[in-house]
Amino acid sequence: MSTVVVGGGLAGLYTAYRLTLAGHKVAVREAAPHWGGMISPVEVGGILVDAGAEAYAVRGGLAHALCTELGLEVAGPVGTPHIWWSDGSHPMADGVLGIPGSLDDPALEVLTDTERARLAEDLTMDPAVGSDALTVGALAKARLGEAAVSKLIGPVAEGVYATTPDHLPLVAVAPGLHDAIAAEGSLIKAVASMRANRTPTVEQPVGGLFQLVEALVDRLQDLGADVRAAAAITHLRRSGQGFQVHTHDGEDLQAERLVLATPASVSVRLLSPLGVELAAPPVNKTRQVIIASTNPALAEHPVGSGVLVASRADVRAKALTHYSAKWPWAASEGVEVLRLSYPEHVFPTRQEVIADASLLTGVALADSEVTGLASVSWDAMPTRIETANRDYLISEAAHIGIDLVGAWLDGNGVVNVLAGCERVQA
Repeated sequence: MSTVVVGGGLAGLYTAYRLTLAGHKVAVREAAPHWGGMISPVEVGGILVDAGAEAYAVRGGLAHALCTELGLEVAGPVGTPHIWWSDGSHPMADGVLGIPGSLDDPALEVLTDTERARLAEDLTMDPAVGSDALTVGALAKARLGEAAVSKLIGPVAEGVYATTPDHLPLVAVAPGLHDAIAAEGSLIKAVASMRANRTPTVEQPVGGLFQLVEALVDRLQDLGADVRAAAAITHLRRSGQGFQVHTHDGEDLQAERLVLATPASVSVRLLSPLGVELAAPPVNKTRQVIIASTNPALAEHPVGSGVLVASRADVRAKALTHYSAKWPWAASEGVEVLRLSYPEHVFPTRQEVIADASLLTGVALADSEVTGLASVSWDAMPTRIETANRDYLISEAAHIGIDLVGAWLDGNGVVNVLAGCERVQA
């Protein structure tokens, strides 16, 4: 069967790979001059690093299995993440989503004695308390108290997932937590049991997550798939029992089957002439600035793998990743790489970026010590949509024989995207 996949991000490439293995004659067309969408590299200080997504969740094993199948070596992150308050940085709880697995966790130093006592009540509380909670926030409030949510969990939810604990579904980020509480008797003990084996919760291919994209493209080409970037699709037409796909440079492709792995706005535009009228969900914007610095104090990794900013009174950035500390392969002799995340409305100058990096790391960086700087903006970050809405969107396209995949449907994150692609029947 001839199949055209429109979109060369992770969703499009993985779907094309699965269909090619199943015997389909597959063509992939990507509008951008590069593959991967938000999984792409940028060079800073002579080092290629991830400009967008940098790791995948280990849960489920789907991403790890794909990397193994493609011959990619993988590794977990190194270093302890921190949370930055106006009085300095403190270690993040060594647990799950900012929830500690012990009363001795150094992260609890941000709590007052009264707040720590409230958190400790979890150990003697009825395990059934919070059993009806659907979100991380609801569960933690019931068992640990408001202060634990705002000071320990809130910065993690906002910094990692760009949402609040009350909008973070347990089924999506910690599906086994309720069962662990029932088995262990408390939330703290449940977290300790989940962290007992100390295996990383995230990992990436050594060399950067963008290596996964490059490996998929290489494998597709080896298998004989027709893949081409810088080939935007202008419109689609019905053609007999299939579709005719037109590119901006005059190419016409015939397809018995069609998969749209494009952003929501593009999918909506391409479907409209075929009689499928959908509304694109809203999107978020985010901005990252990556810098390379030769300041020797950074080699001591003063904030471990980085910091999430809990109090932005004195700083513009919302997070800093010490990329070359977190992923040691990126360390180059005498050069350290930092990645700062900014809210969509903040457009920092070079001096402001250096000031933020200095404040968050506790290392005074001179302008002359910043040997590389790259600013990357992502203007179409998908937002989470309800399952019923997702199913409706998918079914409307399926009525005319088109499959929809991508983060705008299944949520951000490599694992979510890969799992969503599995519904495309080979």
